[in-house]
Amino acid sequence: MTSICVFIVALTSIGAKPYITYDEGGSFLFLVDVSRSMQARHSCAEPTFLGRAKKIMRDTLKAVPEARFGIVAFDRFAFPITSLTDDHAYLGEVIEQGLYVGLTMEATKTELANALSLIAQKKQRLPEIFGQVRQVILLSDGHIEGDYRRRLQGPIQQLQNADIKILVVGIGNQDDTPLTGVDRGQCSDQHIEVDGQKVMIPLRADILKFIAAETGGQYFSEAETEKLIRFVRAQLQRRTVQEVDSCPGQKRDISWVFLSVATLSLFGFLFVRATALSEK
Repeated sequence: MTSICVFIVALTSIGAKPYITYDEGGSFLFLVDVSRSMQARHSCAEPTFLGRAKKIMRDTLKAVPEARFGIVAFDRFAFPITSLTDDHAYLGEVIEQGLYVGLTMEATKTELANALSLIAQKKQRLPEIFGQVRQVILLSDGHIEGDYRRRLQGPIQQLQNADIKILVVGIGNQDDTPLTGVDRGQCSDQHIEVDGQKVMIPLRADILKFIAAETGGQYFSEAETEKLIRFVRAQLQRRTVQEVDSCPGQKRDISWVFLSVATLSLFGFLFVRATALSEK
């Protein structure tokens, strides 16, 4: 009798179209470096810096399916690649097909300060779209030249005013990494040279840690992807179960849970009946 009651309740719940909704606050932006330095690697057998950044992005999307993400790319210029969305399949396709070194003709220069300024401006000018963004995940080797403290002073102030914290993932190696060449669209193990010297790309963790600290964010190494994911998840407000279609927030259908319960209850009932008949 208990199995039948559970079966009926589960079917009734399915008819109510239950879903999990997540409160606002789960909106993040990936700010990914696509400048020439992100093509660094020791050989074609290794992924580029950008390839490594893409993996971290994919791992984060997989581990935080309930959050909305958007992607902004930058080299000399900064430009949104996607809007904020919870369609992670679409975001995955963009990461695979839409992010590459050379998106613009100015890929040889990294204007990190300009990219950070753009993020702050987007939130302030388009609050209906970016108003819920409080954390931006920056993936870069931090390879910029000159007095970075002076160049970053203005953008950091803009980020503070916009209540945006930068979660920085430093992409690179402990030792400087050479740039591999490209021959007819294919990777070449021959390294790029200027005036007979290999072009070597350092990981400027000092610059990246400065950005994280000044904006109230946090710095992560590539090996700390799980730590990054835990931090991101901690920013999400507690999810609640709702049964009203008009309820705000992101929704995920959970009818399959009740369908599973109904199926198990039915099998349990049939098993009990079969056992009772066999005993007779």
